[in-house]
Amino acid sequence: MKMEYRFRAAQEQDVDSIIEIIKDRIKWMDQKQLHQWNKTDYMKQYPREYFLRRVRAGEFYLVCNNGGEPMGAIALLTEDPRWKDDEPKPCYYAHHLAAKRSAHGAGRALLMFCEQFAKEQGKVAIRLDCQKGNDRLNDFYAQLGYQYVAPMKEDNYEGIKREKQL
Repeated sequence: MKMEYRFRAAQEQDVDSIIEIIKDRIKWMDQKQLHQWNKTDYMKQYPREYFLRRVRAGEFYLVCNNGGEPMGAIALLTEDPRWKDDEPKPCYYAHHLAAKRSAHGAGRALLMFCEQFAKEQGKVAIRLDCQKGNDRLNDFYAQLGYQYVAPMKEDNYEGIKREKQL
C-alpha cells in the first residue's frame, strides 16, 4: 500500500519532531554501519537552536502523514559555503533530509516536492552532499538524478557534492 503524504513549511512547534527524526536516523545509521551523521558529532554541530533558527527563517519543510504527523524533514537553503567555488546558479541546497523508518518512500517524496517547489521559485537546480563512503545513500541520490559534481572535505567530513538540474 502506497502512503499518501502532505507537505508544509515547518513551524516552531515542529522542531522537536525534526530533531527526534534525525536522532532516530543516526541510531539507524549505527545499526546499519552506514557512515554519515553518526560519525560527525551531528547533534553537537547542529543544536536545537540551529534548527529553531532555520525553521523561523522558513527554510525547513516537512512531509506529513494524512493525520498531520511529521514523517520527514528537509532544509532548503539559498547558499552553502561548501559550494562557494562552484559555478553559482539560482538553486537550493538541500540539507538534513531525514524520514522516519516507518515512512517508506517519504524521503523520495520529500525530494520530489522540493524539486517542484524549487521550479516554482525559479530555481534551476538542487544541490546536496553525501558522505563519501555511504554507497547506499549515494546510489539513492544517483537513482533520483542527482549527478556527481565533485568531492569535498570539511573538517572530518569527506563528502560528494551532487546536483540535479530541474
